[in-house]
Amino acid sequence: MAENLRKAYSADLKMRQEGLEEQEPEGIALDVHEIVKPGVVYSDEVIEVTAFAVPHGTWKHAYGYRFETPDRVIVVSGDTAPSEAIIAACNGCDVLVHEVYSDAVWSQIKDPARDYHGTFHTSTTQLAAIAAKAKPKKLVLYHQLHMGVPDEFLVGEITALWDGEVISGVDLGSY
Repeated sequence: MAENLRKAYSADLKMRQEGLEEQEPEGIALDVHEIVKPGVVYSDEVIEVTAFAVPHGTWKHAYGYRFETPDRVIVVSGDTAPSEAIIAACNGCDVLVHEVYSDAVWSQIKDPARDYHGTFHTSTTQLAAIAAKAKPKKLVLYHQLHMGVPDEFLVGEITALWDGEVISGVDLGSY
């Protein structure tokens, strides 16, 4: 995939190396590490990143990630249905970043999308239950499947069942 992306952006890469930007070749080098099993996927003196398996419908491999530094733990759910693995990975983490869809709207869907969302993703009700067990200090929603409702609605569905801090994340936001 990475090599095909390089091909797709070949004109841009050429311009950056040979044009006014004069980008050095090492500045656009690829260093791909495929994740093929759970475990530590990166570690240095500042951070350790651990992949853990999560269920994503019929996908053979899907992962969540735990980022641990000396002063903070952040867990990202990945694209997932509810999972005990997330609870274990968080276990009182500072921030749990989790995908979500509206349970109230989902319960009204009567087409194949209902089965899809129920198998591949996590509802607000399910996420509130996960948060109650995982006990994150902060819950940040991402990959929100709004289904026609605003962020406040998703947050409200969760806070009606869990009294922790919930933020609906936005691209480039800081939490």
